[in-house]
Amino acid sequence: MKKFLRKLGKFIIVLFAIFATCTLLIISGIWGYQQYQDYKLGKYLKALPTDPTISTNTTVELHGDEQIGNDKMLIREKVEAGLNPYVRDTSGNGISDWDAIHTYKTDPKKFSTAGDGISDLAKIKEGLDPTKPLDKKTIDEFSIENDELNVEIHTNDLNAKYHTFIEPYEHPDLNSIYQPVRDAVQFFNYKGEVELTLAEGVKNKERLKAFYFDFNKEDFVEIKKQHMKDDAIFATINDSFPVYILDPDTYERIEKYYYFRVSGFQFSRAFAGFDHKVFIFKRAWRDSDQFVEDTYEDEDYGITELSIGKIGPISAAFLDGVYALLDKIFQPLKNTDGNLLARALLDYGTVMGTPEYVKKYSIPWIFDDEFNQEEVYSAKVIDTGFLANQHAFKFGNMLTPLGDGGICAGIVRVIERVFNHEDIERELSYKPETLKSWLRELILQSGYKSLSYDLEPQLEQYPFLKNGNLYAYRFTDEKIAHIGADKYIDDIVIDPSSLSDPDSTLIKMLETQWIYANEFINYKTKPYQSSKLSILDQVEESLANGQTVYASLHKESGGHAVNIYKMEYDEFDPNLIRLYAYDSNFPYGRLKQEKKKELFMNIYKQKKTTEDGVEEYFQFDYTPFPSQRDNYSYNNVESNDEIRFFVNDQALKGK
Repeated sequence: MKKFLRKLGKFIIVLFAIFATCTLLIISGIWGYQQYQDYKLGKYLKALPTDPTISTNTTVELHGDEQIGNDKMLIREKVEAGLNPYVRDTSGNGISDWDAIHTYKTDPKKFSTAGDGISDLAKIKEGLDPTKPLDKKTIDEFSIENDELNVEIHTNDLNAKYHTFIEPYEHPDLNSIYQPVRDAVQFFNYKGEVELTLAEGVKNKERLKAFYFDFNKEDFVEIKKQHMKDDAIFATINDSFPVYILDPDTYERIEKYYYFRVSGFQFSRAFAGFDHKVFIFKRAWRDSDQFVEDTYEDEDYGITELSIGKIGPISAAFLDGVYALLDKIFQPLKNTDGNLLARALLDYGTVMGTPEYVKKYSIPWIFDDEFNQEEVYSAKVIDTGFLANQHAFKFGNMLTPLGDGGICAGIVRVIERVFNHEDIERELSYKPETLKSWLRELILQSGYKSLSYDLEPQLEQYPFLKNGNLYAYRFTDEKIAHIGADKYIDDIVIDPSSLSDPDSTLIKMLETQWIYANEFINYKTKPYQSSKLSILDQVEESLANGQTVYASLHKESGGHAVNIYKMEYDEFDPNLIRLYAYDSNFPYGRLKQEKKKELFMNIYKQKKTTEDGVEEYFQFDYTPFPSQRDNYSYNNVESNDEIRFFVNDQALKGK
């Protein structure tokens, strides 16, 4: 028997070793394949062209002796000093670059010239020398109070005194589900202990806990360091996520539920004895045949039968599939009266919450006194209806003899004008329209004056000018017929003079439109203060009117242009907006290869304290592939890049 057990033990060990080895090989294979895919993507991104005519260098060349907004420094001065030419305050500490250099003799690139972490603005406000280090231990503790929000900060951090913002956070859905015992609040630009006072009469205070609502996880995270004292919770925070006070018992009761309602009204009452039949299923380890049954009568809505049960993972996956199918069926009815009719007869979905909240959500006429009030959504989407596989060319950005950094600006302008129902010039020759662009052409001998086209002889070959379906166009010349079919970008230069029509004229048109777009965007339009929040309002207004927006992205030596077609306000973060972009470097087919449906840039609404008061502005980050940030990114979060918005050649400058 012992001999048998020893053999069995050896066999199990060998079997386990084989299993572990195979598992490691599979994991290594998956990891290696992913690394190879990342390598290929990185190689592709590095090869993408950047347009030198859309660059800070071009801005300096054309507008170097001008100022942006109310900045006292010339663009050329700022660039030569290594400062960001597009903002007054490169360091972000609230002191303008001009005042830092000429008034206070501080370093305009540094938040804290003395290197002690205390901002130059804070020291100046305190009557201290911003160039001399300060020992934080010598600073007496002080309080920052907000009586309206019932919060208080106790600290000796001078940065908190001048740079911290305390703001309320309101999210009706989270309040309904999690039932916080006091209003949520956000602390911006502060890390440390905060005091959150509880209202009188709050029960079970000793059970309450402070939580973050993590926007990234879209879930609550209990704050590690906290304690209760008298009628307040003291919590140590290290992020700007909203802080909630919750009852852990309520939080732990939050589950995912599926609901399904069929409403037959008088018809179903005659045959089955109810007007509405509602099922609510709680996720569990396995299905259960037991249901909790209830019946409710309402004077206006009739008889409602409610059945509450449990379903396991397999049934839940089945319901997910059914709901996805129903979504497809009802999609054509979206924004029509037919959709309202469908929802009146049939309603379904998933919801997170307590059992009480789920009942209120699925049968609001029974459990919610505010059922007839207008519904408020925390997120908003403004969509023009733009589709890459209809309203953009099948091919993408390309290199030409003169557009050796890509002709993205021309492609973007053509896409924008066709989608916005604006005429494209049927015949066009490049003619410098400003003295600066004329001098640039004369001095640099760039050859742009040779760019021209005439669509009239080939007009019938371009039906997209009338029907707007750019994607339907196919190259016919055998030299480039593969582009857009099995190839999207490479290092070949497409010379329109070597092609046959209609491709030759089309390439000439895109090439001429490229430099013509830059005439308006980079040469003719003086750089302006492009971070005003009111510019976002103009972007939203344009999209709401069904017009795509031209976005010009400027780097130091080369930039890019994209079409903005959709705007989405984040569901939870009120300071985050996503702008969806069509990028000619990633036409529809190429994007599918990367298993991405859409690309977007993040817009972050910001505010800071300055000598003149509080300044509100926004930052942008267009990094379609976060793992490849070093290879493909335009942003002013980590870099000094700029974004400008245009609609039909008109700059959006805000109010």
